[in-house]
Amino acid sequence: MAARKPNLRERVYSIIRERIQTGLIRLEDRLVDHDIAQELHVSRMPVREALMQLKNEGVLEGTARGFVLRRFTLAEMNEIFEIRTLLEPSAAASASLHADPRSLAEMKAALEQAESANLRTDLDDFMRSNARFRLIWLAMVPNRELAGAIARYIDHVQVVRLVTMDDQQVRDIILDGMRGLYEAFLSGDTELVRIRMLGHARAAAACYYDAYQKTFESENARRQA
Repeated sequence: MAARKPNLRERVYSIIRERIQTGLIRLEDRLVDHDIAQELHVSRMPVREALMQLKNEGVLEGTARGFVLRRFTLAEMNEIFEIRTLLEPSAAASASLHADPRSLAEMKAALEQAESANLRTDLDDFMRSNARFRLIWLAMVPNRELAGAIARYIDHVQVVRLVTMDDQQVRDIILDGMRGLYEAFLSGDTELVRIRMLGHARAAAACYYDAYQKTFESENARRQA
């Protein structure tokens, strides 16, 4: 039986979510249903429904005019990173059992694109290739409910990527994690994949906490000035 084609709301949802994942939607951007409807040449209703779905999933939050990326508290981020470190290592290990030459080639291409973007200091391209790399291994996870849950929590930390990716040291750390994970997938060693993924998730959390501390100290300095 042929797969059901996504309806208009689902297509709009996918477009907006992809833009969030790849960094095209920034912290300062406001998502207004009228503007998006005009851009996509659709009515406002499916856009409104898509935005509300993203809000209900915890990715966006409403404002007086439109929607913005949700701002999480430090306590909320602690919980999200804890969940990711519990879910992602086992998911990546199970995904590695289903890796095929095509998927591995796609992972390598995404990694090489990220390396090139880093050399060019092209932050948008770096975020796109990082997102692509992540989606490739997630697509190999046999438990689709697990993959979907991980994807939603990854969407939640988009704000983290936006405030940390302009730091060269952070990009180097992310690249090291991507290389290590790709090499582990290539080896076919599921335990190595699990260990590398756990290290990658913990490194991402450490980068966020460092950025949060710097922001906190900067705000305190401005208040005392």
